[in-house]
Amino acid sequence: MNYDQRRAELADFLKTRRLALQPEEVGLPTRTSRRTPGLRREDVADLAGISACWYSQLEQARNIRVSDHVLNSLAEALRLNAEERDYLLALANEDARSSANVPADGVPPALQRILDSQHPHPALALGPRFNILAWNQARTDVYGDLAKIPPAHRHMLWLFFGGHMRELIQNWEPSARSVLAEFRAATGLYVHEPWFTTLVRELGQSSTDFRRWWRQHEIERHHVTTREVEHPFVGRMVLEESVLVVDDRSGRRVILEIPQPGTGTEKKLTALSWQSHQVQDPSWHVLRKSGSGEQRTNHF
Repeated sequence: MNYDQRRAELADFLKTRRLALQPEEVGLPTRTSRRTPGLRREDVADLAGISACWYSQLEQARNIRVSDHVLNSLAEALRLNAEERDYLLALANEDARSSANVPADGVPPALQRILDSQHPHPALALGPRFNILAWNQARTDVYGDLAKIPPAHRHMLWLFFGGHMRELIQNWEPSARSVLAEFRAATGLYVHEPWFTTLVRELGQSSTDFRRWWRQHEIERHHVTTREVEHPFVGRMVLEESVLVVDDRSGRRVILEIPQPGTGTEKKLTALSWQSHQVQDPSWHVLRKSGSGEQRTNHF
């Protein structure tokens, strides 16, 4: 198995974290004459108690083995949080397993019933690659029918960076950056695999925002996220998103969106649920008035 990509990711992550730290943050004198931002490689090596030459080889993506002790020392030197430390360890672990074998075309019936039971609240299930495996009718009511998206693009990153979600989500940028950082945190074991490199390459070719934020190498485990949706039929809704990990070693996770109290979102979700039962096509092609007449729109 080729681990060149994983070593490159490790090198890039170390470099971005090093350049993001200022000398005074780690107890070193401020260097007013230095043009390059952040710490020097020698600074990190000294703080971690390792050779500067050896650390340089890590940032050059050389094929060297690194102990957990050294990685933890680097994590301390670079002031990494728990999420970033886990990601660093995953990138450096060349003996880690490959991606879980999760079917790409659905979930067990019991998991689908769990999604359906959340109605009228949107819910969907993701695989370990952040590919979308299943969803409920409420998710279609709010965002549109995922079945109308080609399977290759039925992925959380494609939803945010391929244009499907940008019109609906009012706080799109923080939402998109959070999804990207969470994806990166969760997939450190898989950065050398073909599906990963293909996904990153194709998204980079289609989205300038993705390219810019990908270079920043942000890492984040999921916390409750507030999403503001401007729906063409019922108007503004505020949804609080939470993630539940399925405890079956599959790498699946369930994303639930719950109405924020006091925003009227619960009533609007109920109205959308009623609306979806009045039309034959559950993707509810919505009519919106424009200056030149009515415009039929689909949202995803």
